[in-house]
Amino acid sequence: MSRLDLSRYFLPIAPKLAGVEAELQRILQSDVEVVQKLADHVRGGQGKRLRPALVMLSSRFCGVQNEDDVRFGAVFELVHTATLVHDDVIDHAQLRRSMPTLNRLWGNTLTVLFGDVLYLVAMSEAIAGRSWRMMEIFAEVTTRMIEGELIQNDVLFKLDTSRKDYFDIQERKTALLFSGCTETGAVLTGRNPEECIAMRQYGLEVGRAFQLVDDLLDYTATSEQLGKPAFSDLREGKLTLPMLTLLEKAPDEARSLVRTIWDRGEEVPIPEDEEAHLRALIVQHDALAETRELAVKASRNAVAHLALVQGEAATGELLREIPEALLSRSK
Repeated sequence: MSRLDLSRYFLPIAPKLAGVEAELQRILQSDVEVVQKLADHVRGGQGKRLRPALVMLSSRFCGVQNEDDVRFGAVFELVHTATLVHDDVIDHAQLRRSMPTLNRLWGNTLTVLFGDVLYLVAMSEAIAGRSWRMMEIFAEVTTRMIEGELIQNDVLFKLDTSRKDYFDIQERKTALLFSGCTETGAVLTGRNPEECIAMRQYGLEVGRAFQLVDDLLDYTATSEQLGKPAFSDLREGKLTLPMLTLLEKAPDEARSLVRTIWDRGEEVPIPEDEEAHLRALIVQHDALAETRELAVKASRNAVAHLALVQGEAATGELLREIPEALLSRSK
């Protein structure tokens, strides 16, 4: 896997993405000193902006002629950021995008409250967009994301976590947000219900592929590549598909190793010998193969859904390439 380079996909929408950055800066301006301090830190740890980019690309593909997509791209990024801020508190995370987390620097109380502020200003901006359907999408996506967090925390540190639990969490916490991003262009241009559904399904499958690759990376990438410690999910009590597969194929050995890691506590790094043992078990039992196969399948499904929508040809080509590009990323 290599580091994902999105520059080629972002180039045609560069002015729009610059507009998203300006919108985020405007939205996150506050006369409350503590809010501004936390907002500046969050903006300093800027991510790939993949979600607003998907909004811009879907809008360009569908023919949006105004700046409404910029507003909603910023809103999706704010919702995403709010979930990360809350996740870091729940997970006791110390690093995010190679930077100290808000909770590490300013504690859980301020961080949770700031995450709440992000959700509310996102919803306020969405309301100002005056699109009833977009409001429905944001309400649905945000509700499902919180449900996913509840499910995830209900099964933390449980060796009987099921595949259904895993896929429910994946769908709610990641895939549905992607689906909202890619449906935006179709909604803003008044496409028929079938085309809106196709664009939504495109994003859903892209989100599934993205999360499956993310779960692979936790077991294959280095801490430097990830910008956070490797095996973070496992240490935090989360059993993703690679580990669920290993537990099925080598139940006794894998269960014993997982319990040892969990009993030590999530703040304690996994010793090198245990990490080597875990990696060897994964290779021995080919525990990553299914996750890779499902990621490839989701990528192909995304392209198939996109084929059902007529749009601007060059942007359509980029949208067809993105699912495949996501499969090769290393962070």
